[in-house]
Amino acid sequence: MSSKGERILTQIQAMQDHVTQLRQEASIKRIPASQACHDLIKYCEEHQDGDVLVTGISQSDNPFKETKACTIL
Repeated sequence: MSSKGERILTQIQAMQDHVTQLRQEASIKRIPASQACHDLIKYCEEHQDGDVLVTGISQSDNPFKETKACTIL
């Protein structure tokens, strides 16, 4: 087969792959952005007690706490 024919077959395969991907993306269930925002806010509020960025780390659990004070003689 000529190189031109091979290029055409490669382009056809690429287009078929692209169409397959678009069909998969089109079949994804979608929800309104307002509903997604509401769900995210609800999730964050329900899980804020266990979030270290909100509650902080206790000194006993902090792996980066200073073990000794620095003293200069």
